[in-house]
Amino acid sequence: MKNIFSIIAVLFLMNSCSKSKKDSVSYADHPVTSPELFAPGIISTNQNNEFDLCFTPDGRTVYFTRRFGEEKQKIYVTHLERGKWTKPEIATFSTDRDETPYISPDGKTFYFGSQREIPGKPNLGGFDMNVWQMNKTEDGWSDPEPLPEPINQVQLEGENWPSSNNNFFFTRDGIKHYFTTMERGSKAIDIYTTEKSGSSFSTPGRLEGLFENDSLWKYSASVSPDGNYLVFNSYGAPQGIGGEDLYVSKKTATGWSSAKNMGDLINTPGEDSSGRFSPDGKYFFYTHADNLGNYEYSEWSIYYVETEYLNLPDLFD
Repeated sequence: MKNIFSIIAVLFLMNSCSKSKKDSVSYADHPVTSPELFAPGIISTNQNNEFDLCFTPDGRTVYFTRRFGEEKQKIYVTHLERGKWTKPEIATFSTDRDETPYISPDGKTFYFGSQREIPGKPNLGGFDMNVWQMNKTEDGWSDPEPLPEPINQVQLEGENWPSSNNNFFFTRDGIKHYFTTMERGSKAIDIYTTEKSGSSFSTPGRLEGLFENDSLWKYSASVSPDGNYLVFNSYGAPQGIGGEDLYVSKKTATGWSSAKNMGDLINTPGEDSSGRFSPDGKYFFYTHADNLGNYEYSEWSIYYVETEYLNLPDLFD
């Protein structure tokens, strides 16, 4: 009897390993030890601005933002088929100036930023974006709907970016959500958290303690799949290398630690922003633009590196 149980255990272990290996997605045929262009010539073209990607939970479909010249940016979609990414196409729902797609880990909710007007709430200010949501259906995604207040706050007369401006909305568990905005009456873009209950969201609370200087702007926060690290970008923050830099905070028993610059493997004198993790946490993705001098930058492109080579634990020793 003991031998039978041993055989069953071995078979179960073999099947689990086989399934894990089958479900794993590799985006390169070699170890990505330093940043490389992601899907060069397909997603990252070096000819247009490409930024802010997200994956479906299986890691085989990518949504990202692309802008041609002075045209409005749109959200594009591509699929990994037989080891190659298909030609990106504009997502059917992307009909205005749209950006920063994000799909919840359970694959049921799709958030994105859009300049499209919220019905019955015309924008009276200058440039304003808000967060829109779609739900998974049998046929794809439902029609986009704007998130309610207190998340979306349409600009009042005389307001302009970055006041009350939202575009990227992130969650790991479908309950606690992270987003960045400049609340009315404040002087900096900050990271806020809110909790979802049904179709409503709690009053946002500002995430404190990342920097000693509260006046520093913080953008585009995301959390690693294991929940241990929060990544965001900031300009002119401590240990900055130049332009926009990526920073990371570690989860603690009481919240999030003070933030550390992610180092020169990622950060450069150019613009480095929009840090994202693959669904399994194996890869880290971000947006980069070269510094051409005189406050001029090259087109944005999406780069990636295997997360282990970031040596995130060492930053907090």
